Amino acid sequence: MLKRSIGIGMLCVAGHAYSADIIVNTTEDITKDDKECSLREAIEYVNRGMPKEGYNGCGGENSTSSILLEKKANYKITSKLPIKAELTIKTTYETNVNEDAIPGLNNATIQMTGKDQIFYIDDADAEKRFTVNLKEVNLAGCTDQNCAQNGGLIYNNESLYLDYVKLSGGYAEQGGAIYNVAINTAHPAFASYIEISNSLIVNNHADEGGIIYSQKPGFKIMNTVFSGNETRSNTSANIYSAQQLEDTEIAAFPFVKYTISNSTFFKNIGTVANVIDGMGLNNLTIVANTAGLIFNAAREKAYLSNSILLGNPYPVTGGRLDCRFNNDHSFLLNNVVSQDCGSGAANYQNEFWTGTQLFAGNDIEGNCLSLKDDDQSILCPYKQSENSFLGYFRPRILLSYSSLANSLIVNKGRARVTSSDVYIGCEGSDQRGKSRDVEAENCDRGAIEIVVPATIGLVGKDLLIGQVAKISIADMLGDSDPIPKEECDKIYPENQTGEPWKDGCLMIVQTQTPSKGKLTIDLDGNLVYTPNGAWRGADIFTIRVVTSSTRFNKSKPYMEVNVQIVQEAENNMEDKSVKTSGGSFGIFSVIVVLGLFGLRRFKK
Repeated sequence: MLKRSIGIGMLCVAGHAYSADIIVNTTEDITKDDKECSLREAIEYVNRGMPKEGYNGCGGENSTSSILLEKKANYKITSKLPIKAELTIKTTYETNVNEDAIPGLNNATIQMTGKDQIFYIDDADAEKRFTVNLKEVNLAGCTDQNCAQNGGLIYNNESLYLDYVKLSGGYAEQGGAIYNVAINTAHPAFASYIEISNSLIVNNHADEGGIIYSQKPGFKIMNTVFSGNETRSNTSANIYSAQQLEDTEIAAFPFVKYTISNSTFFKNIGTVANVIDGMGLNNLTIVANTAGLIFNAAREKAYLSNSILLGNPYPVTGGRLDCRFNNDHSFLLNNVVSQDCGSGAANYQNEFWTGTQLFAGNDIEGNCLSLKDDDQSILCPYKQSENSFLGYFRPRILLSYSSLANSLIVNKGRARVTSSDVYIGCEGSDQRGKSRDVEAENCDRGAIEIVVPATIGLVGKDLLIGQVAKISIADMLGDSDPIPKEECDKIYPENQTGEPWKDGCLMIVQTQTPSKGKLTIDLDGNLVYTPNGAWRGADIFTIRVVTSSTRFNKSKPYMEVNVQIVQEAENNMEDKSVKTSGGSFGIFSVIVVLGLFGLRRFKK
């Protein structure tokens, strides 16, 4: 039988750069004294204190505790992997190759083929706490009715950090994905802790804590998406803390130790989370779950702020479960909610959404309808692009808004009223890592900040005579939509284009050449350029497109994109000495987005 070994070719190229790390060079779950190093053997080598002579083909003198996995490889294990010492497990790949440089899209997968959890993290020493890092790794659970009693994927009694990790298919009685002990009676300072960032947690199931079961709050979560997880007990929650913190464990409020921020929850079954004293939730999008949040903070030391909490369950049929309160004195600050959540804090009151159609699409996930086809829904459906690890619900700026002040989401941050108020501002960046508005009152509710590129983009296409250029500028419009042509007279009282308006109130400004073709645009940001003859050379121009966000700027209600089309005759001469790819202007076959790191908000 052919062994499923892997060479990790890029490590051979890198040579000494990885010489001290532990290279897992087989996907098989073996323990054997040979030259191959399995994941199980690599972890056991670290557990044994990393002896200089190595262990079963793993490690050796001067080794680190960093374990490297091959990108997109699948490591199947038959039973749990005990971790008893500090280590890092990560996927490694060349980051200087554009298509390989997107975190999360190259993850190796560790798959449980037996009926067990994947990691059991505990050294049984109450007098210390060590750290485990998982970076760019997928954990795929046993997908059975019960992978383990505590923690379908991970049992944690140490410090666990997850970054660009996907957790799926975990089943347990408590903690579908993770069971966190969070209690150390002998040494409370060494209680276990979880930190999750930039991760995707889907389709995990448990009686209690479909995502995380923590004996006490002991976690920090940011920039993460949760979907399809299930908690079967009506008295529990998907992120569930079983016990209250002691007064000595709670930081000076409103500063809290345990937070969930810039994250999205949708299509989860059961309550999303129970909010108790010592917890803070900020800039969340919680929509289309069977239930929202339950608040149980009797000591006035918990909050939900700057968030979207709507449509739980969805579709809205009259009965809502967005908020439930149990002997609660939490602070609800500046959220967009349904009326069952109440108006919240006096100086930073919630706003109520009273609609019934929340998403502009045929489903909760998928493509977003144009502003012409839907001018009521305040969110686009959840969508994940091909070049990103996480998707999101994009807020919409509706045509019915006479100003941005009409939006329930955009520019809805609040500044501090008095120094004595409980006040929580927006996070500094959103779920995607994009900077929020520096002015407190102009940041957006929810996990996503509406961003408009601050610099002019550039697109282009090489054509052969007789061809038509099709180019998308959707990414260059940031988080905005082209406005329908029927709205253009409201923006420009005088049409100076010399022809009927096109969608986006499209205007073309020739920059270096006379016009050599015709251009159309649709409401999805797709351009079609048709040359007006068999000319050879370039057509260089700038287009101006009015969008849902820019239309409020009276002096400059448009975005600009530079376009360059090059047309040449087909060359049928064969050159046997030199072979190239692309045309005379090949660089413009790729959309170049400039300035997505900048932010320009049209406030007037």
